[in-house]
Amino acid sequence: MADIKNYLKGKRERQEISYTEKIHRHRLSSVYRFALLAVAALVVGIIFWVQYQNQIYEGYDVLSGQKKEGVYGVTEMRLAKGLLTYSKDGAHYTNSDGEVQWNQTYQMQSPIVATCEDVTAFADYNGRKIYVYDTATKLGEIDTILPIRSLCVAANGVTAAVLDDGDVTWIRTFSATGTVLVDFKTSMKDYGYPVSVSLSPNGILCAVSYLYMDMGEMKSSVAFYNFGEVGKNQVDNLVGGYNHADTIVPFVQFMNANTAIAVGDDRLVFYSGNQKPENVANILFSDELQAVYYNEEYVGLVFLNSGGNGKRLDIYGTDGVKKASHEFNMEHTDILFDKNVYIIYNETELYIGTIDGREKYNGTFTEPINLLVPTGKDYCYMIVTQDAVEVIKLR
Repeated sequence: MADIKNYLKGKRERQEISYTEKIHRHRLSSVYRFALLAVAALVVGIIFWVQYQNQIYEGYDVLSGQKKEGVYGVTEMRLAKGLLTYSKDGAHYTNSDGEVQWNQTYQMQSPIVATCEDVTAFADYNGRKIYVYDTATKLGEIDTILPIRSLCVAANGVTAAVLDDGDVTWIRTFSATGTVLVDFKTSMKDYGYPVSVSLSPNGILCAVSYLYMDMGEMKSSVAFYNFGEVGKNQVDNLVGGYNHADTIVPFVQFMNANTAIAVGDDRLVFYSGNQKPENVANILFSDELQAVYYNEEYVGLVFLNSGGNGKRLDIYGTDGVKKASHEFNMEHTDILFDKNVYIIYNETELYIGTIDGREKYNGTFTEPINLLVPTGKDYCYMIVTQDAVEVIKLR
């Protein structure tokens, strides 16, 4: 009897162990299947990603289009993901869907326009009124007592204007609605003449390139002004200055809130800092500089190659390190950066390459274009022709 009990007890234990093992094996099998599916999905994802990264586009499809009136004497330029059109009689903004968001009429002899991200400011050279808009609506109007020589704008609508006052030149900053925030005067005998002015996107910093005379020679300096708490206790809000006595610097520009550049006859200079910018990199060059292009991440310098054999685009990051170099022969009307690609185009030709050296597109347009605008979607662009605004996607 005891043997039977022991036998039955052992059988139950064996059944329990067998059942536990089955559950354990089932769980392991489920884990293995899940792991295999995850690995398979990862492999498929990597394959698609590699194919996408290495894809070379051979043409494009027109996704949408809208007719526009060809008007003589207008200038078209990019503003955010849409089109800013202006002339002596007025300005308007068209989004990527072809819808006019706003329209401003005026009478100007020589319109000057500044942009930053999705904000624009425009005025008449020698005029006394500035209009400030973003892509959706009017932010305000600014009246100046003195004639306007140049202007720049920040992404929050803060606007800086260079104003002529005879022997003195004023650099005056305004809120979008016209309130004077900060101003300071310059003269040739003190600082020099301001040839280029740029505001940081947040409106806190202002970079000014001055041209001055020294011992009968023209020289340059770059000054930084801080309109925030850091600059309040400084004379004229001045927080930094750099002399470039051996070159002329006709161009300064903030790339983003932390990085500014200055471009001279023979060098590209990087400044870094969101309160007191410091010189962090100097790139010297000897080839003839043709043009400068930039966005918040990259700066592109176009040179004539030595011997006149085509042109070269050198691309630098905000750290002052060269990221890419591309030689090309096509005449270009514009170069722009969009995420990790650079775009070179003219009326009939389009070249797109990646910063890491891959060619994505090298082809032509079906009709002459005036302007190309990235839409924010990969390889999808708005193109502006004489008669239409179209959205295209590469294929």
